[in-house]
Amino acid sequence: MDLIVTLQIPFEKDGLEHYLKAAARKMEIDSGLSIVKILSKSLDLKNSAQFHYSLSLVVRTDDSYPNKKQFPVFKVPDESTSERAIKTINERPIIVGFGPAGMFAALELIDHGLKPVIFERGKRIDDRTADVQSFIRKRTLNPESNIQFGEGGAGSYSDGKLFSRRNENTSTVNRVLRTYIKFGAPEEIEYISKPHLGTDVLCKIVRNMRHYILERGGEIHYSAKMTDILISEGKAFGIRINNEKEYLSSHIFIALGHSARDTFELLHGKGVALEQRPISVGVRIEHPVETINRMRYGDKYVNSPGLGAATYSLNYTNRNIRKGVYTFCMCP
Repeated sequence: MDLIVTLQIPFEKDGLEHYLKAAARKMEIDSGLSIVKILSKSLDLKNSAQFHYSLSLVVRTDDSYPNKKQFPVFKVPDESTSERAIKTINERPIIVGFGPAGMFAALELIDHGLKPVIFERGKRIDDRTADVQSFIRKRTLNPESNIQFGEGGAGSYSDGKLFSRRNENTSTVNRVLRTYIKFGAPEEIEYISKPHLGTDVLCKIVRNMRHYILERGGEIHYSAKMTDILISEGKAFGIRINNEKEYLSSHIFIALGHSARDTFELLHGKGVALEQRPISVGVRIEHPVETINRMRYGDKYVNSPGLGAATYSLNYTNRNIRKGVYTFCMCP
């Protein structure tokens, strides 16, 4: 029987052995207990005298355990892909853009048994990284291969912060996290609060996704910019790439990044319906890391190994004008 147990573990006693002992004490059981998985883990800084990890664990015990009604039963999430039944269409679907939206669209289509043709105006992640480094060192900009354009999208170089303001992950968020794990992310990103991957890990994940898509019949074209969308009687039936070759399909996924202004202008000029959304305007604010660490950790924990840089966020709302400011993310 798998049950859910919530615990408070002192910061100094972090580790599976301590988790198991604490769970056994709470459940009043001496033996026959094992940890199946960690559901959530976050550092509680409210008590400056003693930091704790707040944990939610799935533990396994015998069906005869007498106090089982005191703990929720863990139900395995339905990972079935039956709702994504195999589809058959006459044309191969087209995806324009191979950032996060394009990559996940390709993975979803492949789950349906379809083999998308993908067009990315930038380069593969390896070549793109060389162009990014060239810009950083020499200020040599390749307009079609940089931090904004290329395989993996702008997020590949954003240091890999997987941040959501939801109190609990939705099934969709968890599905995205499990996809990252499938392609090379550490399993802890599914349960720790404010997980972080790093650009090096993200680049590996992007490569693994590419290989997976290609191995299952997908087709990817790089340095391939959509320069026209073919429309007849109000319906799109194909695209033109680099002002040269045409590719025909009535199933076209437009997965543009926010910097593809020229492509948005193209779509607008062709009469494609576009909806303008509000934008958030941001500024960069820098604080000394030592100051933030001392404010968040206090004298007792400020130099504790394993804590790393302290995280924090700021929010303010003016209710009279119904506008506010908030911190989007922080780079320690």
